[in-house]
Amino acid sequence: MDKSQTFNILEVDKIKTNKLEYSYSNNIININRSNSKNIVLDNSYSNFYLVTQDSNMDIIVKLSSQKIGTKFRILITNVQKSLRIICVNNYDKFKGVIKINNNSANINNEILNNNLKKNITQTIDNYSDIIYIPSTKLGLYNGGFIDLLYTGNNYCNKKINTEIGYWLVNSELIGDINLPKNILLHDINIPYLLTIYISINTNKIICVTTKNMINNTIYFNNINNNNIILFLDLCYDIKIVTVNDNIEVYNSKLYDSSNTTLYNYNLEICNNLLTTNTNTFISVKDLNATNNNKNTLKFINEFNYDISNVDTHNYNISEIYNTNIINYNNLNVLKYRIIENSNTIIEGFFNIKTIKSYNNSTSIENILSNSLFGYYTMFTEVNNNIVLDESKY
Repeated sequence: MDKSQTFNILEVDKIKTNKLEYSYSNNIININRSNSKNIVLDNSYSNFYLVTQDSNMDIIVKLSSQKIGTKFRILITNVQKSLRIICVNNYDKFKGVIKINNNSANINNEILNNNLKKNITQTIDNYSDIIYIPSTKLGLYNGGFIDLLYTGNNYCNKKINTEIGYWLVNSELIGDINLPKNILLHDINIPYLLTIYISINTNKIICVTTKNMINNTIYFNNINNNNIILFLDLCYDIKIVTVNDNIEVYNSKLYDSSNTTLYNYNLEICNNLLTTNTNTFISVKDLNATNNNKNTLKFINEFNYDISNVDTHNYNISEIYNTNIINYNNLNVLKYRIIENSNTIIEGFFNIKTIKSYNNSTSIENILSNSLFGYYTMFTEVNNNIVLDESKY
């Protein structure tokens, strides 16, 4: 059988249907271990289905067609390790929508009872260089698909010279969407691990994760224009990792300003925001005993305003639930910057939240948690080679 066939009526005993459509197609490319890292698609493969034949593969798909109307569908029929979709032509980019649905086999440990209804929808305002899914749990369980359609330039016409051409993306993927049931510091001596993944090409944050070092669960922090949501209820150790080469360039537990051969990156916070005309910054942590320009409070739970602790008076951070707030100036906002060889490459704000104030109750369970947490963005830049912790996200 080499062409589509349609059956209008099918009768089997007492089963009857007035319309049963059946189709067979031979325009299929099987993705297997022999070709998974070198699949190049031009317009001659338009309307083809790419079907994963083997599991646990690192898949790379290259799109070379610039013919308007070229389209492909990638079917994730078994679990995969990673997927990278790139354009052969430098001026071709991606835009559209990627939707991640929660894996039905994912055990719901949260207070939220709509485990199977959880989903994340990702869009992009402008365009991205590539689509990169670095982990099974971020959308590569079996049952998902990605549709790709080449639309040409902004006006859906053939692109000319250096005009941007667009691949329109529409997808439904299956991943693990895990939100912590509560934000609780189980042991003051075992801080959570905050990992900031940055791009050294564009000097921006790709994603931020928080890991519970006791049970190894991980969630994504909400970030917006390099502004990061943290929880006052926790204390954090902090790492900075470059996604281009997955090298740890900063660790707050090890940073020593007297040893520049270990790290040439540093994370600093402003300790006089809006109180003077010029901002001053201090290191979040520093093992150098001779450096007095450093923070001595546990980051971030000890920043909670304490009238008897003068170090907390440099900030306006406090639990606002059931608290009489007098000063709203820079309330629960902490300015930071990432330094490389004394040069500022990234700056933004830590926005400090508390679960009690968010819930407007004494409860620390995440009743309305979606907006507090973030996700990994699959629309990303070409140099993103991020390798994430394989624990639960």
